[in-house]
This record gives sequence, structure tokens and C-alpha cells, in this order.
Amino acid sequence: MEESSRGQQLLSTGETARRDGDTETARAAFSEALLAFRRAGDLSGEAMALTRQSQIARDAGDLDWALRDQTEAVALYRRTGDGLGLAEALRHAGDMFLEQERLPHAVAYLHEALDIYRADIDTPPLAMANMVRSVALLATALGEREAARGYWSDALRRYSALDAHFPDGNAGVREAEQRLAAFG
Repeated sequence: MEESSRGQQLLSTGETARRDGDTETARAAFSEALLAFRRAGDLSGEAMALTRQSQIARDAGDLDWALRDQTEAVALYRRTGDGLGLAEALRHAGDMFLEQERLPHAVAYLHEALDIYRADIDTPPLAMANMVRSVALLATALGEREAARGYWSDALRRYSALDAHFPDGNAGVREAEQRLAAFG
């Protein structure tokens, strides 16, 4: 329990450092958190630390490293039974596969994540909007115009419902509107 608490503190330290642009401090905190969670046998904590490490690698443009950590987190979330954690980890991995143009992997990960989010009544509205955005990007990359248009319309509707959460402007709405305008 003590190691898990230490791990949580380290995750918080890492998140603060990442937000402040201190990548090295964030990376060190996430790595130390991962070790603390492993010592405690806390699989959920391990998965969280791996997703944070993955984000640092993704921020640095190292998608291979990011995917290694993210897919390990996916495996841990499967073991813990944390459906929403699994869906989020799958979505981020799917987004990275999409960035690498590894479309079959992106399809598998993103559609599994979408199915999990749709099946869970506790899916946060922003998580669902982000998920729909991901499958819209995937459909666009696959050249599936009608599916892409449908997903972008759904994303626009979902992001629009969240305007109150974005007092400085809703980037999700702007992106969806631009993508839909491109369809003509």
C-alpha cells in the first residue's frame, strides 16, 4: 500500500512536470512510479505509469517507444478488468498506429475502444467525443468518405455539447467543422 501511495505521488509530480514542460523530471517521476507500482503488485498503477511514459515518448516523437509502453498498458488493463482504462489506452495506441499509417492495427485498436466506450454508460462525454474524433480520422485515412462524414458530424455534436467546458474556445468543434467543410 505504501508503494502504491508513493506511486500515486510520483504520477502527480510527473504530470505537473509534464504540464510545465519539464520532460526529464516527468520521465523520471513516471519511471519511478512504475517501479513503485510493480513492487506493490498494483497492476492498475503500473498501467497508468506506462500510459504516462508513453505520452512523454509520444510528445518527443518516438512513437515506437510510446507504442511499446502503451501496448503493455493495454495488456495490464485487460488483466485488471478496468474497461474505461482499457478503452482509453486502446484509443491512444490506435491513434499512434494511425500516425504511423499502420492502418490494420489502428482499425483493431480504435474499433475495440469504440465498442467499449459505447457499452459503458459511465463513459465521460469528452472521452466519447475524443473517441469519435479518432474513428473519424481513421475513416478519413481509409478513404471511407461517408463513414468519415458521419463520424465528424457525430464528433461535432458531441464537442458542441461540451462548449461550457472550453471557455477559451472549443478546438474539437473547430476541427470537426473544418473537416466537414472539406467534404463540400
